[in-house]
Amino acid sequence: MENKINYKDVPGCFLHCIQSDCKMADHCLRQLAMQALPDDYHSVTIVNPKYTKPTGDCEFYRSDKPQVYGKGFKNMQTKMLPSEYDTFRYRLQGKFGRNPYFERRKGARLCSPSEIKEVEAALKIVGHEELKFDAYVEKLNWVD
Repeated sequence: MENKINYKDVPGCFLHCIQSDCKMADHCLRQLAMQALPDDYHSVTIVNPKYTKPTGDCEFYRSDKPQVYGKGFKNMQTKMLPSEYDTFRYRLQGKFGRNPYFERRKGARLCSPSEIKEVEAALKIVGHEELKFDAYVEKLNWVD
Protein backbone atom coordinates (compact mmCIF):
# COMPACT_ATOMS: atom_id res chain seq x y z
CA MET A 1 0.00 0.00 0.00
CA GLU A 2 1.23 3.49 -0.86
CA ASN A 3 1.88 5.81 2.08
CA LYS A 4 -0.72 8.57 2.31
CA ILE A 5 1.44 10.74 4.56
CA ASN A 6 4.98 12.04 4.67
CA TYR A 7 6.54 10.87 7.92
CA LYS A 8 8.41 14.18 8.22
CA ASP A 9 5.02 15.78 8.96
CA VAL A 10 4.37 13.51 11.97
CA PRO A 11 4.94 15.40 15.26
CA GLY A 12 7.67 13.93 17.47
CA CYS A 13 5.35 12.99 20.33
CA PHE A 14 2.56 11.61 18.15
CA LEU A 15 0.96 8.37 19.34
CA HIS A 16 1.17 5.60 16.73
CA CYS A 17 -1.23 2.66 16.50
CA ILE A 18 -0.19 -0.92 15.79
CA GLN A 19 -3.73 -2.17 15.06
CA SER A 20 -3.36 -2.72 11.32
CA ASP A 21 -6.49 -4.94 11.31
CA CYS A 22 -8.71 -2.07 12.47
CA LYS A 23 -11.52 -1.26 10.04
CA MET A 24 -10.54 2.44 10.32
CA ALA A 25 -6.79 1.84 9.73
CA ASP A 26 -6.80 3.10 6.13
CA HIS A 27 -8.00 6.53 7.29
CA CYS A 28 -6.46 6.85 10.77
CA LEU A 29 -3.39 9.08 11.08
CA ARG A 30 -2.10 6.93 13.96
CA GLN A 31 -2.02 3.79 11.81
CA LEU A 32 -0.84 5.68 8.72
CA ALA A 33 2.07 7.06 10.77
CA MET A 34 2.94 3.51 11.78
CA GLN A 35 2.84 2.37 8.15
CA ALA A 36 5.05 5.28 7.06
CA LEU A 37 7.58 4.76 9.89
CA PRO A 38 11.10 4.90 8.43
CA ASP A 39 13.28 1.84 8.95
CA ASP A 40 15.95 3.81 10.80
CA TYR A 41 13.66 4.72 13.74
CA HIS A 42 14.45 2.54 16.75
CA SER A 43 11.44 3.51 18.86
CA VAL A 44 8.12 5.37 18.74
CA THR A 45 5.29 5.96 21.18
CA ILE A 46 2.22 3.79 20.63
CA VAL A 47 -1.32 3.73 21.95
CA ASN A 48 -1.77 0.90 24.44
CA PRO A 49 -3.43 -1.81 22.31
CA LYS A 50 -5.68 -2.72 25.27
CA TYR A 51 -7.45 0.61 24.79
CA THR A 52 -7.88 0.61 21.03
CA LYS A 53 -11.05 -0.68 19.42
CA PRO A 54 -10.54 -2.16 15.94
CA THR A 55 -14.33 -2.12 15.47
CA GLY A 56 -14.23 1.50 14.34
CA ASP A 57 -15.38 3.17 17.57
CA CYS A 58 -11.93 4.02 18.90
CA GLU A 59 -11.32 7.10 21.06
CA PHE A 60 -7.80 7.36 19.60
CA TYR A 61 -8.95 7.54 15.97
CA ARG A 62 -7.50 10.56 14.16
CA SER A 63 -8.99 11.17 10.71
CA ASP A 64 -6.72 11.60 7.68
CA LYS A 65 -9.21 14.10 6.24
CA PRO A 66 -7.72 17.62 6.16
CA GLN A 67 -9.29 20.00 8.68
CA VAL A 68 -9.89 23.74 8.36
CA TYR A 69 -7.55 25.98 10.39
CA GLY A 70 -7.93 29.71 10.91
CA LYS A 71 -4.96 31.90 10.01
CA GLY A 72 -4.80 35.29 11.68
CA PHE A 73 -7.53 37.53 12.99
CA LYS A 74 -6.09 41.03 12.84
CA ASN A 75 -9.12 42.23 10.88
CA MET A 76 -11.41 41.41 13.80
CA GLN A 77 -9.91 44.18 15.93
CA THR A 78 -10.73 46.82 13.33
CA LYS A 79 -14.41 45.84 13.44
CA MET A 80 -14.72 46.06 17.25
CA LEU A 81 -15.02 48.89 19.72
CA PRO A 82 -11.99 49.13 22.05
CA SER A 83 -13.94 47.75 25.03
CA GLU A 84 -15.21 44.83 22.91
CA TYR A 85 -11.72 44.06 21.70
CA ASP A 86 -10.35 44.18 25.27
CA THR A 87 -12.93 41.59 26.41
CA PHE A 88 -12.22 39.45 23.33
CA ARG A 89 -8.44 39.66 23.77
CA TYR A 90 -8.42 39.01 27.54
CA ARG A 91 -10.65 35.98 27.15
CA LEU A 92 -8.43 34.45 24.47
CA GLN A 93 -5.22 35.33 26.28
CA GLY A 94 -6.66 33.43 29.24
CA LYS A 95 -7.13 30.39 26.97
CA PHE A 96 -3.96 30.57 24.87
CA GLY A 97 -1.53 32.69 26.91
CA ARG A 98 -0.29 36.15 26.00
CA ASN A 99 2.39 35.38 23.39
CA PRO A 100 0.50 32.45 21.81
CA TYR A 101 -2.53 34.75 21.49
CA PHE A 102 -0.53 37.29 19.48
CA GLU A 103 1.06 34.51 17.37
CA ARG A 104 -2.44 33.32 16.44
CA ARG A 105 -3.70 36.86 15.90
CA LYS A 106 -1.01 37.71 13.35
CA GLY A 107 -1.23 34.27 11.68
CA ALA A 108 2.22 32.99 12.70
CA ARG A 109 0.44 30.10 14.45
CA LEU A 110 -2.70 28.54 13.00
CA CYS A 111 -5.88 28.13 15.04
CA SER A 112 -6.91 24.48 15.16
CA PRO A 113 -10.56 23.49 14.73
CA SER A 114 -11.09 23.50 18.52
CA GLU A 115 -9.30 26.85 18.84
CA ILE A 116 -11.55 28.29 16.13
CA LYS A 117 -14.46 27.40 18.43
CA GLU A 118 -12.75 29.30 21.28
CA VAL A 119 -12.38 32.37 19.07
CA GLU A 120 -15.99 32.07 17.92
CA ALA A 121 -17.16 31.83 21.56
CA ALA A 122 -15.20 35.00 22.41
CA LEU A 123 -16.73 36.74 19.39
CA LYS A 124 -20.20 35.71 20.51
CA ILE A 125 -19.61 37.21 23.96
CA VAL A 126 -18.78 40.60 22.43
CA GLY A 127 -21.60 40.40 19.86
CA HIS A 128 -19.55 39.88 16.70
CA GLU A 129 -20.44 36.36 15.57
CA GLU A 130 -20.16 37.35 11.88
CA LEU A 131 -16.42 38.11 11.93
CA LYS A 132 -14.10 35.73 10.09
CA PHE A 133 -10.41 34.84 10.20
CA ASP A 134 -8.02 36.61 7.82
CA ALA A 135 -7.58 33.32 5.93
CA TYR A 136 -8.37 29.63 6.20
CA VAL A 137 -6.00 26.72 5.56
CA GLU A 138 -6.70 23.00 5.14
CA LYS A 139 -4.21 20.59 6.69
CA LEU A 140 -4.02 17.33 8.59
CA ASN A 141 -4.98 17.61 12.24
CA TRP A 142 -2.20 15.84 14.16
CA VAL A 143 -2.80 17.25 17.61
CA ASP A 144 -6.34 18.48 18.14
